Amino acid sequence: MLVLRCALLAALLAVAAAAWQENVRPKVFAQLGVDDTHKFLGNETHTDYFRLLLRDGNYLLVGGRNVVYNLSLTDLTEQRRLVWYSPENDVKMCVVKGKDEESCQNYIRVLVSLGPGRLLVCGTNSFRPYCREYSVQRESYHMEREKSGQAVCPYDPEHNSTAVYADGELYSGTVADFSGMEPIIYREPLQTEPYDSMTLNAPDFVNSLVHGNFVYFFFRETAVEYINCGKSVFSRVARVCRDDRGGPHRFKQRWTSFLKSRLNCSVAGDFPFYFNEIQSTTELIEGVYGGLNAQLIYGTFTTPPNSISGSAVCAFSMQDIADTFEGTFKEQSALNANWLPVNSAKVPEPRPGTCHNDSRQLPDPTLNFIKAHALMDESVPAFFGEPIVIRTSFHYRFTQIAVDPQVKTPGGKAYDVLFIGTDNGKIIKAINAVSYDSNKRAVPVVIEELQAFATGSPVRALRVARAGRDAARLIAVSDREVLSLRLHRCSSDKISSCSECVALQDPYCAWDKQAGRCRAYSHGVSRWLDENSFYQSVSTGSHTACPHSKDAGAVGGLSSGLYDDARETKGEVINIVQDKDGKGGSNNNEGPEVLAADPPPAAYSVETLALAVAAGALAALGAGFAAGYVCGRRCKKDDDDNMPYPDTEYEYFEQRQNINRIQAEPKLLQQVEEVTYAEPVLAPQPKPASPRATLRKHPPYHPHHETLFQFQPDAYRRDNFGTLRSHQGDGYRRGNDNGFSTTRSVKKVYL
Repeated sequence: MLVLRCALLAALLAVAAAAWQENVRPKVFAQLGVDDTHKFLGNETHTDYFRLLLRDGNYLLVGGRNVVYNLSLTDLTEQRRLVWYSPENDVKMCVVKGKDEESCQNYIRVLVSLGPGRLLVCGTNSFRPYCREYSVQRESYHMEREKSGQAVCPYDPEHNSTAVYADGELYSGTVADFSGMEPIIYREPLQTEPYDSMTLNAPDFVNSLVHGNFVYFFFRETAVEYINCGKSVFSRVARVCRDDRGGPHRFKQRWTSFLKSRLNCSVAGDFPFYFNEIQSTTELIEGVYGGLNAQLIYGTFTTPPNSISGSAVCAFSMQDIADTFEGTFKEQSALNANWLPVNSAKVPEPRPGTCHNDSRQLPDPTLNFIKAHALMDESVPAFFGEPIVIRTSFHYRFTQIAVDPQVKTPGGKAYDVLFIGTDNGKIIKAINAVSYDSNKRAVPVVIEELQAFATGSPVRALRVARAGRDAARLIAVSDREVLSLRLHRCSSDKISSCSECVALQDPYCAWDKQAGRCRAYSHGVSRWLDENSFYQSVSTGSHTACPHSKDAGAVGGLSSGLYDDARETKGEVINIVQDKDGKGGSNNNEGPEVLAADPPPAAYSVETLALAVAAGALAALGAGFAAGYVCGRRCKKDDDDNMPYPDTEYEYFEQRQNINRIQAEPKLLQQVEEVTYAEPVLAPQPKPASPRATLRKHPPYHPHHETLFQFQPDAYRRDNFGTLRSHQGDGYRRGNDNGFSTTRSVKKVYL
């Protein structure tokens, strides 16, 4: 059986190795330098818990602890600040409720523009959310009014929430109580049903956006449809109508259009591997993919914290999301029943979840149906049919994502450039190398891996920002820092040949034939789209006009010191990796070479590991059998332990053993001694009509069946307890009229 299990394990390992997409190695390893990085630290005496909130022209508004910083987009210099401390009474009450002093501050979490020169600012306010409206003056902010921020801003600064402003109203996804147990999607005065797991079940909101007639919310939550099989977290997209006005009667302050569906980011197969927990999404990205115009949402997904550490990036089309909400509903007919699609005949008219001119006129069947059937049956598929980037690593997980959409390359092709943040301070730049030619598959290319923040410092927010005709910058935010980074490393002196430049497969970079160097696109380069002047091939990483150069491993090599302090201040490229043939890519459809990026190369193959496991199991089985055989031969147990019924038949088996022992030594003689002693014995007088006559009598004793002791039949007999008694004693007892006897004669036999 063990051999069969080992063979099965080996087969599973081989199949998994064949089906699983391994980590794609970055083309470039780089680290920060003072020439290409701008940094803002805020208050260095404590943690600000920065969150990127709003871009206002050429400025960034970043919320922190008790303050909103207004930063220049070009170099992150502080222009002005808005200071808002919690009242002393609120801080004391927060401490009384059991929160620490660090949490009992005012962390700004909602910041929207209400119009020219007007801002809405909401903060946690020591676990008592509050909102204020400010008018923006030349050098300061003036507060106009304030109101409660309940159901708009989170209580806890660490809580995941979202808000979006549309049509003069604020839509929010957060919690509405101090304990964080009442999730809510809110737009005054409408809200989701409180404490209803069918609507929201412990959600973590990550983003919200407006598209068409709907407002969409992206979050993860405990899957109520999976609860009968265990606990699992699924990624969701939900929507509500922008013109929803609530319903009649008891639905007066409830959404009448709330629906939600699952986001499916998984590795396809007979048994799909799911990345179930969404961590972040981008804004709406418009582009051309395989000749199809589409609007996409990119998101980062991870596996649960206690499972195999994995992360992925998936894209979803807004058209696919809309189609899902037009599909079938899902329901559970009984408490222990499976969740199944709802028969279309049971769906009332007008269809639940659609927008109406006046939702207050909707009939009760429609409202009752949507209250119990907010979940759609079909999930939203990934746009390219699979994740774009997958990373399995014990060192980090994906946290944030930003996209620079439709970056044009020489020849006219355009690609979305992905910037992915991790929870250990890394930023990964990647693309789908075949996105321009196909929307049915993904070939990931990891262009660059950058250590932006200290190890262990998560990336909290990412955004690609452009200021006029200046080059775009990547804004990265952690709890303590705000960074402004270059988007590429095209001009590095490490890139010295045409093949090396093309091998990067970076849409920002191309080889300038006239200048003889690798250049990046800028507004001053009018010949950028001319493929005869600039050489680039993002899909393959090689160009026929570029001669093969030396092995890229000699360009900086992995041993060049990824974290060399001497190079840190220069901001140079530390390592460039090409394919072994020097081309940096291939013309087939397999994409770039798949290697591990984070850990060192594996010392053994999967087949070798499987054989080693099987051989070790067989060796352990043989050793265990041999040890058991030797111990069984040399070790003996006590005879008493071998008795099958030591309690109930002890006397019988003891006599049988004594018989065997005496038969083995026949020379032993019997010694019989008669002892007479007094003992009160109850002997009732027999009566003809006594009920005792109906009891089952003990079978008579046959002395001739005994093989060891030969007694006189007339002198002795056995009582019900197997004791030898003399007839004289029995007769003497029977001679008493009162039914008692004072003496008993017993023959004792000594062996």
